[in-house]
Order: sequence, then C-alpha cells, then structure tokens
Amino acid sequence: MRLSDLKIINHSIVTELISMDLAYHSVESVTRMQSEGSVYLKPRTTKSFGESKLLADMTASIPEMNVFGIKHYVVNNGHYFYYIYLYDFREKNLLAILEAEKIGRYRTAAVTALTINKLRTKNMHNLAIIGTGFQAQQQLKSVIAANSDFEKIFIFSPNKNRRTKFVKNFRKLFSKQEFINCDSMKDALIDSDAIITATNSSSPVINYDYLKDQYLIIGMGAATPYYIEIDEKTIANCNLVIADDIDQAKLESGDLLNSVSKGLLQWKDVIYFSDIFKPEFKLSYEKNKIFFKSLGIATWDVSIANDIYKKFINSN
Repeated sequence: MRLSDLKIINHSIVTELISMDLAYHSVESVTRMQSEGSVYLKPRTTKSFGESKLLADMTASIPEMNVFGIKHYVVNNGHYFYYIYLYDFREKNLLAILEAEKIGRYRTAAVTALTINKLRTKNMHNLAIIGTGFQAQQQLKSVIAANSDFEKIFIFSPNKNRRTKFVKNFRKLFSKQEFINCDSMKDALIDSDAIITATNSSSPVINYDYLKDQYLIIGMGAATPYYIEIDEKTIANCNLVIADDIDQAKLESGDLLNSVSKGLLQWKDVIYFSDIFKPEFKLSYEKNKIFFKSLGIATWDVSIANDIYKKFINSN
C-alpha cells in the first residue's frame, strides 16, 4: 500500500457524514454478527503515564465487513483525543485514520436507543434521564428518534440551571413530547419505566426504593471501577443483568464489581448484550427488572467507522 492511498477523515468530515440513523443501523448490524460468533473483540486496556494522563486502546475484527480496527485515545489534563485506525481484513492494509470523538458520542447514544427498542415492554410508557451533560443530550435525541412514543420524559440533574436549560432546549426540539423538569431523583424515578443514567457520579444516582415494580435501566456513565451510578439494592433485585462485554465489565464497571464483591451478583448470571439478538432470547414476566451496563466496545466504533469510510469513498 502506498501512503498516498491512506485516507485521513478528520472531525469536520466525520461530522458531515455521520448521522443518528447511520450509527443506529451500524450498531445493530454488527451486534447481530456478534451474536452469531463472527466478531472478535479485545477489551479496552488503559495505561496511566502521569497525573491526568492516560492512554487507552481497544480492538475489533469484523470479517463479514472485511475490516478490523483499533480505537486509540489519549487523555491529557482533561482533554481527550480519539482516533480509529481502520484496516482491510484480507489485505491488512491501513485504509483510514478517523478522528473519533463524534463517533463515540453517536455510538453510545445509538446503543441506548437500540437497547430500549429491544428490551422495552408494552407496559413501559415513561422515560427518565439522569444527567444533563453533552452525552445526555445526544442520548436523548437518539432515543426519541427511535422511540418517539414515550408519554412523559423526566429530566433530573442536581445542577438546576443546566437542567432547566436542557429541558427548555428539548421542548423546542421536540414540541410533541412532554418533558418534566424534576427537582429530585425521586421525582424523576417514581413514574419512570425506562431510565438512562448519563453522569460522572462516583455515588449512586439511582435508588431502588423509588423504582417501579418493573424497570429497564441503562447505565452509560463513567467506565471506571471506582464510580457507581446504581445502588446495590437495585442490582441485587434485577432478574436480568447485561454488559456489552463481560471481560471489559470485570475491569471497568464499578456498578457490577461492587455488587459481585458483596455477593449480590455473580458473573455467571451476567449476559452479553449481543445475546439479546439470539433467536432463543425471549423477554418474560420473570425478566422485567433489567440493568444494562454500557461501557462502549470497539466492535461498534469500528463498524461505524467503516460505514463512514465507505460513505466518504463513495462521495469522492
């Protein structure tokens, strides 16, 4: 391969080519492949090299798409720099390097929307989102785009000014939806069926005592063993616990690691997200308290990067 053949797809081009629809269908397609055992995944590895400095890598191989890739990022004093290296599976050529900050944001939101579509039951009418940061914004946009029939959407974060602005903006964007500005976690949870946590909190933002008899909780906050968004009583009472990758969860999920360490959960009872795409998977009345810990895996990033790459090639 000649270096001149290598495509550099920068942030502005990624922003132009990516969409909620592209991310959603890309995540769905590759997860179905993963459920059939045709995808290789290497969990994220991280290495600190000084105060507020971090290096992370994660890898996926998708033979059916004829690609494999590495997502690589560094953190330097609170600034994140994300890249995806996309390779041809057969020829082993480096096809493209993509700036990937936007890809990660869209991927995370697409996974949440897809989870709700797959696991939401007909009795789940109301949605809550805990957190009002930039990630929460993309989460909620994607969920509404894919699941626009929620009766009420409850919004809570402890920052009243940011929460009020968040609700105001979404009322303008989606005038047919009912958004409720909640003054407390309890107000957001007591009437909610599907719940998204999008925070960087180190202590629980979900309290089991405020939950309904059935719930679907999607935890997509910080990927660190030291942060816990979901109280252990909630996890202890779940009858279905899901992780996007169990090996990665054993390294990064404070919610699950805490519950396992206290004997409230066993790893053998946690299933892979891709398992819900298997033909034999069925929801039932006994599986109506669900927690999905979303950490973000390379499979999804590489699949979206490949779709963007193909779109870029076709447009040039």
